[in-house]
Amino acid sequence: MSQTVSPQTIEELQHLLRTAHAGGSPLNVYRQGRHEGVTVDLAKLDAVMEIDAANLVATVGPGVKLGKLAAMLAEQKLRFIPADTPFYHDRTVGELFYQGCANLSSLKYGSTKHFLMGSEVVLPTGELLTTGGKTVKNVTGYDFTRFFNAPFTDFGITAKFLLKLLPLPETRRALAVVFPGVDALLAFARDLKDSRVVPAYQVWVDDVVQAIFQDAVAGQLALLEFDGLQEETAEQGQIATILIKKHGGTVREEMDGSGQTAARWSILYRPTDKYILTDEYKMAFTAQGEFIRAFYQTAERSGLKAGLFGQVSEGKLSIALDAALPPEGFLAEVAAAVGKAGGICAGKYDRLAGKKPAGVLAALEQRAKAAFDPREILNRPAAAEVK
Repeated sequence: MSQTVSPQTIEELQHLLRTAHAGGSPLNVYRQGRHEGVTVDLAKLDAVMEIDAANLVATVGPGVKLGKLAAMLAEQKLRFIPADTPFYHDRTVGELFYQGCANLSSLKYGSTKHFLMGSEVVLPTGELLTTGGKTVKNVTGYDFTRFFNAPFTDFGITAKFLLKLLPLPETRRALAVVFPGVDALLAFARDLKDSRVVPAYQVWVDDVVQAIFQDAVAGQLALLEFDGLQEETAEQGQIATILIKKHGGTVREEMDGSGQTAARWSILYRPTDKYILTDEYKMAFTAQGEFIRAFYQTAERSGLKAGLFGQVSEGKLSIALDAALPPEGFLAEVAAAVGKAGGICAGKYDRLAGKKPAGVLAALEQRAKAAFDPREILNRPAAAEVK
C-alpha cells in the first residue's frame, strides 16, 4: 500500500519534491490507487488567497473545490465559468486542469485554458516557477502558463492558479427535456445551432446511462441552461421550446437557474463504482449519428450495459459502463468506430492507464518531460504500463 502525504503549504510541497528528487523516489499526483511511490494529496492546499474583483481574477490553491469557489464568487456577483455549473462542484481546481480542462460551457464562453491567467508551479527539483499574471500583457512570448498546465503533462505541480472571472448573468433558465429517440435529439440540437441560440450548456444523457445510475425515463434526456440578460434569456428559451415541440420533446422540469437538475447528474463527473470516461471522443456534429449507432452495436455484441452522454452540440461524447473497468478490447473497438466516423480520441484513457503519450505532439512532450523531470519523479509509469 502506497504512503499518502498531504502538504499544507507551498513550502512543504517544495520540500517534498526536493527530497524525492534527491532520492529518485516517485511521487503520484492526481493518480490515486497506484502501488509504487508516495501519493501526494493536494486537498489541504485549498486556500482562496484573493478575489480581485477589480481585475476579475481569483488566486486559489489546487485543492479548492469548484463548488466552494463558485459560492464565494457568487457573493460578489462573480463566476469562474467552468465552476459555474453544478456538474463539476465536487472537482478541485487542480483536478480540473490536470484531467483535461473540461468545460460544459465552452461553446458559449470558450475553453477552460483561456480562463487561466497565471500559475505558480513547483518543479521536480523543488524550485518555484511563476508564469503569467493578472493581465494579458503579462502573457507574452511563449505561453508557459498553459504549457505547464496542459492535461496530464507532469512537468511540475501547480501550487497556485490565477483564474479569470466574469460577472454573474442577470438571469438563467434551466430545462430538463426528454426526446423520444437519439435522432430526434440530434435534430433538435442541429436546429438549435442553426437558430444561432447558444445555451450556457447542453448535455445529453442517454436512456442506458440513466438506467445505470437511477430509474430511466422513457427517452433521451437533454439538460440545457440559457443565461444572460433577462430579455435575451427569455427569447432563447422561447425558441428552444418551439424546437423541442417540433421534435417531439417534452419539458420535464424547468427552473430559473437553481441548478438542481444538473446537480442530479453531477455523478457523471465524479468518481463512482461505475466506469466513466468523460470527453474522450470528439467528432464533427454531423458524424455523431453514425458513431452512436456503431457504439450501441459494439456494446450489444460485447454483452455490456454501456451508454453515452456529453455535449452533442460540440461533438464531445463520453461513455459510462455498469462496471468498474472496461472489458478487454471494448474501448479499442469504440475507438475504431470514432476513427471511422472521422473523429478522434482525446487520449484520456491512455493517460489514465499510465501509457506514455502518443500522437503528433508526443515527441515534443517527451523532450519537455526529460528536460524538467529527467528522473521521472512525477507519475512515473510502471514497466507494465509503458506500451
